[in-house]
Amino acid sequence: MTLQEERAEFSETTFGIACDQLLDLVCLAAEGGTDSAPADQRADVESSIRSYVRRHATGPELGVNSIARALGWSPRYVRTVLQSADTTARDLIRRERLHLARSRLAGASWKAYSIAQIAHSCGFGSHASFATAFRREFGTTPGEARRGHGRRLR
Repeated sequence: MTLQEERAEFSETTFGIACDQLLDLVCLAAEGGTDSAPADQRADVESSIRSYVRRHATGPELGVNSIARALGWSPRYVRTVLQSADTTARDLIRRERLHLARSRLAGASWKAYSIAQIAHSCGFGSHASFATAFRREFGTTPGEARRGHGRRLR
């Protein structure tokens, strides 16, 4: 049975998972059985991941699987590269969304939008989770940042 024939037997999600697992095995075999990204490629791969996240930060489906699929790597490889950079896909996405939100809060073209609308436009599911993450990241609330009364943002 060919891959195309097998694809008809599985849902798109199941087929994608199977392909990711096969790609993981091929990568492991090519790397001599280790589960780490080649050191000479990590910086370039990390840069590509960060760039992709920056361009797609507002996407509701953005995650390690969609990053890996879009860039042609396995989720395991993406996780390994990010782990070597002391971060995770979730943290990278959250930080990028927070920086985008901070920019929008300060931008004149976003003044007509509520903080909740800005949070949602940046990919946050709820205003409360956004406000908590914003305060943790920048040391001020989104409202204070919008009014320019917050402490100097880090």
